[in-house]
Amino acid sequence: MSRVPRMSAIEGRRVYAAAGRSLGTVTAVLFDPAAPKVVGVQVRPHPLWYVIARKPRFVLIGDAELVGDEALRLAHARLPATTHGERALGHSWEDTVVWRGMPVVSAEGVPVGAVHDVVYARETHEVRKVMVTTGVLGDAAVGRLEVSGSFVRGFDGEHVVVEPGYDQLQGSGGIAKQAARGTAYAKVQGERLAASALSAGATAAAAVGRSFRTGAGRKAMDKLKSLMGEEE
Repeated sequence: MSRVPRMSAIEGRRVYAAAGRSLGTVTAVLFDPAAPKVVGVQVRPHPLWYVIARKPRFVLIGDAELVGDEALRLAHARLPATTHGERALGHSWEDTVVWRGMPVVSAEGVPVGAVHDVVYARETHEVRKVMVTTGVLGDAAVGRLEVSGSFVRGFDGEHVVVEPGYDQLQGSGGIAKQAARGTAYAKVQGERLAASALSAGATAAAAVGRSFRTGAGRKAMDKLKSLMGEEE
């Protein structure tokens, strides 16, 4: 696959063993708890006997290969145990973060929007670009802000933080400086529905964005996407 990997293209992919056996589906791309870097994916295994749901598994991004437009092939014959890869990470999978829908703030704490998508480097897995949404109305008015990875600090426990200088970048809608300096954000806030969506979404994401085993994290992300009206 020649394209640079992006988060939205990984989510929902079918996962196969090295020998070609289907193992499950990617449900989330996982990021380092502090640095702007993809570290793995969460996989939902096929139900046992097509009936009994099984716990999610976690795969190091370096142990997976993109194949075509629909598949992720592992270097393993089966899905690894939950503890596999934690030594390489230096921490538990529970500490990793789902960035999709996470609130984005400037280094000074000023709200910028929420993570819509992420492009990362194929070899190093470092973040190359973050697409930031301000909700349906803001995106329609000025497009999404595209922040280069060089301006992305990482996750601070509640938000994805962007460095000073991000506001000089072009937005996908072509009105870069207005979007980055908060004009678009102010317009969105002026609409009651959009403001409510951003507030509720940020709260949900910050509260439970890292919870996997309980299922609360994924439910929060689903709720966030429905509030913000974002497409899959």
